[in-house]
Amino acid sequence: MPRRKRSPTDGPPTELSRSALEGFIRCPYCFYLHRRLGIKPPDQFPLTLATATDALLKNEFDAVRQSGHRHPLWEREGLKVRAFDHPQLDVWRQNFKGIRTLHEPTGTTIYGAVDDVWENLDTGQLHIVDYKSTSKQGDPSLEGGFGDGYRRQMEIYQWLFRQEGFDVHPVGYFLYVNGSKRGGFYGEALAGRMLFDTVLLVHEGQDEWVGSVVTRAVECLHGSLPEPSVSGCDSCRYYLERSAVTE
Repeated sequence: MPRRKRSPTDGPPTELSRSALEGFIRCPYCFYLHRRLGIKPPDQFPLTLATATDALLKNEFDAVRQSGHRHPLWEREGLKVRAFDHPQLDVWRQNFKGIRTLHEPTGTTIYGAVDDVWENLDTGQLHIVDYKSTSKQGDPSLEGGFGDGYRRQMEIYQWLFRQEGFDVHPVGYFLYVNGSKRGGFYGEALAGRMLFDTVLLVHEGQDEWVGSVVTRAVECLHGSLPEPSVSGCDSCRYYLERSAVTE
């Protein structure tokens, strides 16, 4: 059954996703329009290649999870981990479900869908793993571009698992597959295939900020419409400049 769109008469939501919190951090005005009034920003182009690589990586690590074998990536990186097996893993991965926790100060449920979880063989702690895909010259990094948002994403996931009683290692991993622009294979034509370089990025998360952001986001939804963020939000700038021309 498709999810019903929010209406201004619905009142503030009682659930907020990880991406909703990121939206609040980026622009409270657009966050309020979307989550309180049901006015979504324009849709972005679907990331179909990223969806495909996510599915392939999940299938690959699920096979390792079931077999108990060591993945070559772990050997290459010198990691003493295994794929964490839990009966709720499939739920944790589903959009609009994910791992959930009740933020008691606001009575709001916060949730997020993770890609994978690895277990540290020495400490038993959990490493949150997020799959990313790109195609760029050189190795991907968490500096500049979407890096700040990716780091916050990881830290919200770590916070969610800790809130639900899991012992989470401060180190999380971004498993990046980088589509190579090198032409041909073994001197032959592309032949319908694309090479990917695999890069593992490490992030030591600090999630102490998450609870206060949840509180501020909920307070925002119970208040009045914030001012647009013209300097930091492309959507706000577009709407305001368009209104100035058409009025």
